Amino acid sequence: MIQKNTEAKNEGSSLRQAFKASKNKLMKITPKKNEESSPSSREERKQQKAEAEKLRVRLVPIWLRLIIVILLFALCLAGGLAIGYGVVGDGEMMDVFKKDTWQHIIDIVKKDS
Repeated sequence: MIQKNTEAKNEGSSLRQAFKASKNKLMKITPKKNEESSPSSREERKQQKAEAEKLRVRLVPIWLRLIIVILLFALCLAGGLAIGYGVVGDGEMMDVFKKDTWQHIIDIVKKDS
């Protein structure tokens, strides 16, 4: 029983050490800012800021974000049309995607004007 507890503690401590090691690898640990390491001139600060911006890596590219937004917009539009026509309008939800339904709506609008 005592041996099992000791093994469990050793295993837990080794897991903690492995986690800390991987965390340190993933996170770039920067030294704490002190007066010696802080840039003294405006140009040095701009240079450090530019270097920091160069290291930025996007997980999702901008073009993919745009495509995702457009697809989400289309999905919301289709869902809103289906709910509006099927639930609020007491029709069949899938009828909103048929050309005949929209032709009928256009005919009604043009007839009144």
